[in-house]
Amino acid sequence: MGRDRSNQTDPADRLTGSGFQEEFMKIAMMGVGNMGAGIARRLMANGHSIVAWDLSAPRMAALAEGGAGVAESAQAAARDADVVITSLLGDSSVEQSVLSDGGFLASMQPDAIHLCVTTISPDCANRLALAHRSHGTRFVAGPVAGRPDAAAAGQLTTYLAGDRSAVQAVAELASAYAVKIVVLEGPAGLANAMKLSVNYTAISIIEIMGEIYAFAEKMGLDRALLRDYFEDAFNRPALKMYANKLHENSTTGTNGFALVTGLKDVNLMMDAASGCGVNFEVGSIIKRKMLKAIDMGLSEADWSSISQVTRSESGIEV
Repeated sequence: MGRDRSNQTDPADRLTGSGFQEEFMKIAMMGVGNMGAGIARRLMANGHSIVAWDLSAPRMAALAEGGAGVAESAQAAARDADVVITSLLGDSSVEQSVLSDGGFLASMQPDAIHLCVTTISPDCANRLALAHRSHGTRFVAGPVAGRPDAAAAGQLTTYLAGDRSAVQAVAELASAYAVKIVVLEGPAGLANAMKLSVNYTAISIIEIMGEIYAFAEKMGLDRALLRDYFEDAFNRPALKMYANKLHENSTTGTNGFALVTGLKDVNLMMDAASGCGVNFEVGSIIKRKMLKAIDMGLSEADWSSISQVTRSESGIEV
């Protein structure tokens, strides 16, 4: 049964182009881990209502304590939503949540929007866009850059691409959790191509810093000098933070980017590059070190823990 819209602005008007109004939205949040929960809390703080769905009951309960509703299934969460946000693990989990027999696409209202903040492959984003067009709903790829603590503080960067009217609507929504919103003209997959480019840059710089720190140790050079250089050279908060983490040999994953999740993103980066005929050679090095770090028991450590592999292979005790 559809919603009774007799006493409310039709969501198709509220969420499209110039028809967007400053109204509170009904949002279904699929996946309320560290990142998803941070985004959901920012949206609630801005007055939007959240209904959460996650395979983890404790995660849903934690969000419910802050005022969110919880659903018994993904379809139930999406049924009355103006916007469905997916914050999951990757291509497989997102496509299953949308397109499987129990997927939420079947229960979405006409013209409702699916905003995917998960880092997925460009091809997956384009497949989802096609599925939504066929169903009469709309899709926006909106991967976010930043750590869970940045989500909680509303300081993420997000890249948006997809259905034009839907992009305009979710840009207003994204301002609750993102301090920088970059809109890309073209197919949805462009947003994910941009996010993968950003992540590949970050992890490549991490690899280079790790190698230089190991070189400094072997040569007897004061690593603090290099930390100061890196902080000056890379005048962005995340890179400054990694300059310090590598200087201190910290592998903590608290509020960080887990190595196992980073490996997923590196695989996506390399597959996307290979698909267009580009060889990410540094990526092969990084992937090997990530797999070795996982073998060392660091799967839940921050992805910068690949520096510990570099140190170990350089004969430095870790």
